[in-house]
Formats: sequence, structure tokens, C-alpha cells
Amino acid sequence: MADRSKAEVVLRLFGVNLEQQGRGFYVPLEMLAIARGVYLAHQEDPEKFAGLLDNGAGTAYKRTSHDLARRIATKARIVEGDEELGKAVELDSPETMETLHALFSSLLVEIPGRRSQPSWFGAHIYPFVGELIHYDAVERRVKQIDAKKGAKKRKQATKVAVGINAPSIERYLFRDGGSWAYKVLRVDPDPDRKEATRQGLRDLVQDSGTPLGNLAKALSAHDFDYDEAPVEGSDTGIELYEDFSPWPDLLREGTRNIVTRIATVPRAKRTESLMHWVPYCLARHQLHLARTKVGATNRESILLDFGNEATPLRRESQKNLAGFRNDIVNAINVQARVMIDEVEGDEDKKRRYGRFTKEGGTAVFSPRVFFTETLAAVGALNATAGRRHFTMKPPMLEALVSATVAQDVEMEFDKFCTLLYEKYGLVIEDKVAAASPLAYEVDPSVLDHNGKAFREKLAAIGLLTQYSDATSMVRGEPR
Repeated sequence: MADRSKAEVVLRLFGVNLEQQGRGFYVPLEMLAIARGVYLAHQEDPEKFAGLLDNGAGTAYKRTSHDLARRIATKARIVEGDEELGKAVELDSPETMETLHALFSSLLVEIPGRRSQPSWFGAHIYPFVGELIHYDAVERRVKQIDAKKGAKKRKQATKVAVGINAPSIERYLFRDGGSWAYKVLRVDPDPDRKEATRQGLRDLVQDSGTPLGNLAKALSAHDFDYDEAPVEGSDTGIELYEDFSPWPDLLREGTRNIVTRIATVPRAKRTESLMHWVPYCLARHQLHLARTKVGATNRESILLDFGNEATPLRRESQKNLAGFRNDIVNAINVQARVMIDEVEGDEDKKRRYGRFTKEGGTAVFSPRVFFTETLAAVGALNATAGRRHFTMKPPMLEALVSATVAQDVEMEFDKFCTLLYEKYGLVIEDKVAAASPLAYEVDPSVLDHNGKAFREKLAAIGLLTQYSDATSMVRGEPR
């Protein structure tokens, strides 16, 4: 029997299983796959299956594997053979396959820190249009007995020989982070905000009808594995812990602001912002719950460094990050000790939970790495390894501004910096720093220089306008 003690401890502490394998962009990929699947299931049978973000006991969704497009993108073996492939792709000219490879390989989600090309099932297509959204998959060995398990399995058995590894839709890199995010949006207590989010999210996950969307849909019709009927998903084991963390509601508010910019921001840009915002919120939610568990009484303040050289501010930001990593480890230690006390008399569980009461070791490695690698993936850290500090790279900065500043609203720069601190605990310039414990750690002149660098970055990506009267206004989308 597999030892699930780590999952039990992490689930009790954070309400969702946060593991290194499901870090970063896998969170929004899973969320969008669920949303797209719910949309497809509802379109197929509106009376039987709930609609997008409808609240209920269960969530049924139809999964698309896009295993053919992903195998073409990575030049993986097409195990069905040329005869089956020829039904989907014109094979008279090798240029066709090369063109498709060039197209879909350019659409693969980049995972920072990855040192080698992944297998096709480790490569996911960026969901720029609804038809490109897909679920997780892996390879499984085809068995002779499979042919007796239904019409789909019999059809698959005619395509490949027994013993061949072939695509199978199932959770592999997804680890419920996306289920957490979808549940957060689904149970939004604000009906007006939820309806606005529903409309904006539908625009992202429905068929686009574009040439790229039509091509993706045509190829997916020839995937090896597919859902004959929607599957019943359940997020009943996921706890949001809204009484302890502001981040579920911040996720809702930011997502609404991002997805409702239909008239002013292209679909691809809205999708990109959502891809960065959702995992950022989950990582910050994890940190907030960890600090609550260890009894931290002051809210977390994060020192963002926008400079181009090493300064005392950067050193404090590095210390900032190291302290938060320790908070996550210590919280896991505390949670394990709580669970040991709860299983009085069960020596086996005490022994298994006891591995998580130690500060070091592999037992606490994966949840801690989820935090740092998720932030690094979305651009909220300067790098995936080495000396790291908090910052915001342009795509993450665009997502942050889009999530924070409502549509058709302009905000004065100093007020915007104050709002970033009040909502998210982000410390950037000297006026805001005065309200934070970090005020005593960094010289005001350094923070002033950092604030100017932040202003310049906003202007460079088109989100800040400087007027002749020396005022600077921030908008949620470029003019």
C-alpha cells in the first residue's frame, strides 16, 4: 500500500495537495481544462450537466487529450502507424508534418528550469484559444484484456498491437491546484462578480472559430484517447480556508478583472494574464496559511526588487524569500505534530507523520519547492535557481496590474503602490515601506530608486502614462 502520509499532512495544512510535480503553469492549465470540459459537457447535454461555474455537488467535464498534436509537436512516435496518421494528416509531402511540428512546438508551454525536452505527455499546449485547451495524459501499455472493456477500447485495440505504450487521458502532472482554483471561482459568494467571471471565462474556453482553432479541433478528432462521455470530477476534499486567508477572494477579484476585458484586450493576452495570476495566488495562499500555522502575527510583506544591480534592498529580498521558505517547512512540522497527537495509540501513523516533524529531508521538500518554483515560473522571482529574490517580470507584472486595476479605471502611481501593499503586502517604494516592518531594513533612498525603476517598467509595457503636470497614471490595459 502506498504511503499517503505526505499527502495527508499537506492536504490538512493547505486544503489542497501542493507538490512540486504540479507547480507553476500546471495550475492554470488544469483549471482551464476543467472549465473547457464543463463547457463542452454542458453544450452536449444542458439538462444533465452543469454549466460553467455552476455551483453543485459535483463537476462533470469532458476531457480532450490533444495527444496527436502534442506528439507531432515533440516529434514523438505515432504508435498508430502511417495508415491511421494519414486519416488526420496529409502524408504525400513531408512538408506537412514539418509545418505542423513547427506550429505546435511553438505553442508549447515553457517550463522554466527544465533542462531537456520532455516526453510528449510532459509537453502542454498554451491555451491561446478554446480549441487548444486540453487535459493531462500519459502513456500506458495496451493490454489484450483492454479490448473487452467497451467500444472505445475495442477501437483502440485495432490501431496498435498488444504491449505497445499508447496515450491515456489521466492526471499525471496536474495535482489538484487547478481544481482548487476552479472551486474558488465556482463558490464565489458575490453573484454579480461570479456572473461577470463566468461570461469572461466562457469567452476564453469556448470555440474560437479561428483557423488555428479549427486546425486544433480537426487534429483532436484523431486523438488516440478521448472521453466518450463527461467524467465526474470531485473537489469535495479540497478546503479553501477562506477564514484564514484572503487569497481565494483576491483570486476571484483579480480573475474577474482579467477575463472581463473582452472589448479592450485580445484573447491571447487575457489568457496569458490568467496563466500567471492563478498560480501566483495559490502560492501566496500557501504562504499565508503556513505563516498562520506557525503563529505569525504580522502580515507578510514582500520586498520587490526592480533594480539592475545588487543593493541592500536585494539582500533583504533574498532574506525575505529564505524566511518564507522556512515558514512553509515549519508549518508542515507543526501540522505533523498536531496529527500525531490526534492518532493516539496508532504507532504506525505516528511513525509516518513523524518524518514531517523534521526541518530538513525529502519529506518537506516537494511542498516547499511548489512555492518557490511556482513563483519562479510565473516571473515573481528573478530565477529558478541560485541567489533568488522577489521581483516581477513583464508578463507577471501585466497580470498583476490587470488583476488589480478595474477595467476603464486610471489610478495615480503612488495610490497604486499603496494599493499593492494594502491588498498583497508588496513593498516597492519608500512611501509604502514606511508602513511596513521592512522600513527599518532598507535605506529610503534605495527604496526611492526602486520605485522609479518600477515606474519605468510599467511605462515600458504600456501600463503607465506620464503627463506634463508630472502625474503618472496606471491602467489595467495598454492604451
